[in-house]
Amino acid sequence: MAWFNLGAIQAEQGEAAQGIASYRRALELDPAFAEAWSNLGDLLGAAGDKAGEMDAYRRALDVNPQLAPVWSNLGNALLGSGRPGEALVACQRATDLDPDFAAGWNNLGNALHACGEDEEAVAACETALKLAPEHAEIWGTLGAALHGLGRFEEAVDAHRRAAAIQPGVAHHQFSLGIALQHSGRYAEAIKYLRHALALDPGHAQAQWDLGCALLASARLSEGWEQYEWRWRRSKAEAKRYDFTQWDGDLSRPRRLLLWAEQGIGDHILYGSLLTDLAASPLRITLEVDPRLVSLYQRSFPQLAVVPQRDPPADPKDFDCQAPLGSLGRWLRPTIESFPRHQGYLKPDLKRAEAYRARLKGDMSICLVGIAWKSANQEFGVSKSQSLLDWREVLGVPRARFIDLQYGDTARERERMERETGARIDHLPDLDLHDDLEGLAALCAACDLVITASNVTAHIAGALGRPVWLMAPQDGGRLWYWFAGRTDSPWYPSTRIFEQQVRGTWKETLGAIAQELAAHIKKSSTH
Repeated sequence: MAWFNLGAIQAEQGEAAQGIASYRRALELDPAFAEAWSNLGDLLGAAGDKAGEMDAYRRALDVNPQLAPVWSNLGNALLGSGRPGEALVACQRATDLDPDFAAGWNNLGNALHACGEDEEAVAACETALKLAPEHAEIWGTLGAALHGLGRFEEAVDAHRRAAAIQPGVAHHQFSLGIALQHSGRYAEAIKYLRHALALDPGHAQAQWDLGCALLASARLSEGWEQYEWRWRRSKAEAKRYDFTQWDGDLSRPRRLLLWAEQGIGDHILYGSLLTDLAASPLRITLEVDPRLVSLYQRSFPQLAVVPQRDPPADPKDFDCQAPLGSLGRWLRPTIESFPRHQGYLKPDLKRAEAYRARLKGDMSICLVGIAWKSANQEFGVSKSQSLLDWREVLGVPRARFIDLQYGDTARERERMERETGARIDHLPDLDLHDDLEGLAALCAACDLVITASNVTAHIAGALGRPVWLMAPQDGGRLWYWFAGRTDSPWYPSTRIFEQQVRGTWKETLGAIAQELAAHIKKSSTH
């Protein structure tokens, strides 16, 4: 007990290493000292030893399996180690043992949220708040669960309550900023993200999200600088290259390696910046996803285009490098700096003409390519629609609808035709996911593309084809569509239809159906 008490005093004084040693000494004398195992676990976790932390908690529970706080702490440790399923079991055990344990209900809420069970997480948090209504962490967990359900205004209120209780905690200010950002309230989001950074300047995720909020608000010069924090986030992809970065100088003839990053849509989006570089004395090698190499080589013959492979290229072959997403700070400092291009990607014209001849038939028919889903892991659900939601659009006469949706769409198309009689033409010999040259050619063959915010939107926009893009109200309206705009500086041929009612696309697709009918009628008179 003396060694245990000494360990507790050392821990309270911030002497973690000495506290760990004292608890270990206590456990040498009494290996069945459950509280010592529990406190040792706390200190090991704080020191970053997750495996040691979980082992200590389990040893405490081997001695006394009725310790609700230890089950709860074990759940937290499991959650922090990326094992949400096991965490859920441990946290549930804690609340079963002690139904009046507010922190246990909060931890259960966290585990449920991590498992995607947000309705249940909200219920757990509401139970916790009945027990401890002024507990900031519980309000924060409730905010996260409400956010996961898309109930953004309620999430804002919950995070605001947490921030009011603990105004000096950066995490609460950050979470409030993100909820506001995903509600489309960018000015307020920027304010609270700055508050978070005043408390914790090294909060990389807050720095990155501040950059996205600034960019979405068209505050480009500030936003691009913050955007560089993307590499420091805990879940960031690794930089492919880290040698001398290009300084934005277009006047000197250097060997520059440009490399694509993030998703395929980003590879295409930032491709518009290459038009500024193609006429410079720079000797540029562009490294992109292998599916885009031939498309980019045709579109930018002045560049050497190579596929991204491992191992990466040899830095000795270049004077400097830059990821494509970093070019914006040099080349797009304002909205006015975006060129009014008519398309910078060039499709395989023979293939496009062949697709058009195959599909057009009656020349008075409007070929409308459609895509309705996004595979984005974070925002795909909010950006996507059910094909059945499109029944009014697909009922517009004098239009022939072409499947541009990557993935297996057969079941959805068959159900649509069975229930509504609406037919969507599908080319079985074209892989819309892996054959991006084919997707580009098919987009080029269409008179109009109507699409969710996905790769198809980027390819069609980069080709300069008329695009009607459906953008959600929440965070799924990614920053590069800019807040409050119905046009796209990136893709001048794109028109944005913002979701009219959060959580449903009925009104938006109804408006598109009316616009499409008017568009076809107008085209037929010319």
